[in-house]
Amino acid sequence: MIFPRVHFKEFMTYGAPPGTLGLATKRGRMNTDCFIQVVRHFIKHTNSSKSNPSLLILDNHESHLSIEAIAACKDNGVTMLTIPPHCTNKLQPLDVGLLKPFQTFYNAALDVWMMNHS
Repeated sequence: MIFPRVHFKEFMTYGAPPGTLGLATKRGRMNTDCFIQVVRHFIKHTNSSKSNPSLLILDNHESHLSIEAIAACKDNGVTMLTIPPHCTNKLQPLDVGLLKPFQTFYNAALDVWMMNHS
């Protein structure tokens, strides 16, 4: 979880699932420094190693272009696979075919509830 703050405080992840990584950046967006921490967190929690490899699927965000993160992945048996831009609808069909309609109906149900329970 990345928060739009200068400094991360532990209380920010209160109630989050155990093992949640909390980070803070001025804009609340991923950057290269955060990504390195995310990669280390991923390696730790997946027990990735050369004898127990894993796959990390990423978009082409510029923060993912870090020599340190790429080296950490290589040293720990993590294969980084980036998907091309503007192809979510082809490569992630659940986002478009299931989750988007669910979000639409869920938001509509929330609107009806809010109107009835002001």
